[in-house]
Amino acid sequence: MGMTEAIKNNIKRKTPKINDVKLLNGFPLFSFVELNVNELCNRTCIFCPRHDPKVYPNQNLHMSLDLADEIANQLSDVNFDGIVNISGTGEATLTKHLSDIVEKFGNKKIHIEIVTNGDKLNPKSIESLFNAGLQQMVVSMYDGPEQIKYFENLFKESNVGNNYYTLRDRWYEEEEDYGLLYTNRAGSMGDKLLSPHERPCYYTHYASYIDWNGDVLLCCQDMYNRTKIFGNVLEKKLVDIWLDKKLNDFREKLVDGKRTMSPCDNCTANGMVFGEKHAKLW
Repeated sequence: MGMTEAIKNNIKRKTPKINDVKLLNGFPLFSFVELNVNELCNRTCIFCPRHDPKVYPNQNLHMSLDLADEIANQLSDVNFDGIVNISGTGEATLTKHLSDIVEKFGNKKIHIEIVTNGDKLNPKSIESLFNAGLQQMVVSMYDGPEQIKYFENLFKESNVGNNYYTLRDRWYEEEEDYGLLYTNRAGSMGDKLLSPHERPCYYTHYASYIDWNGDVLLCCQDMYNRTKIFGNVLEKKLVDIWLDKKLNDFREKLVDGKRTMSPCDNCTANGMVFGEKHAKLW
């Protein structure tokens, strides 16, 4: 199955922000920051590593408000005006004080958005998040097309206009890749590659990925196994981690399609949907 219309529209929505490349000390700054704010999910989707709770159990771990504040301030220090995406490995709406976390970013010139399965949403929680500064809510619908009308009515009841939410159809079967850009999550789904994919990957060129405890990870595909940790924003500035040689070593190989190092050697992700403009400037 190719890209669904929902995937195409979501890519189109995010592309202008991600492609707005800002230089810092002569190098491209990240334009997309993904936050993993908890280790909880109320679902066990077949295409997600959390499908097996013995391997990826729920844990009552949450990003603290102090950490969110530190990240927001560090982004402000470099005049970041890209996307902060609250998504990661869990269900965002199960996070303690989620509206307070959003508010840390919402009062700055940052585009803040949340990805959710929508199961826990209600008018009160939606209004609270948008009042805190949320600019976009992306809802992944896994149960069926009947959810479209349900969520349209829910957002209407919450006084949220059509431009402020995105509905993604994710109710498809395995042979249709579940309606998403399916990957083996850098091997965390158990799939093993006989040989690495020989194609470029730009995740490390345009995006930064921060775990619930402040660890800076390689990319969204490695957010489950966490095989590579490049530092912690409570100990070292995010921008210094971004410019560090250890991360740049990955960029130099990945831009040429050399997926020979772990975990890239066992990753099926395309990695070229975004980030080409950044990659050319490194």
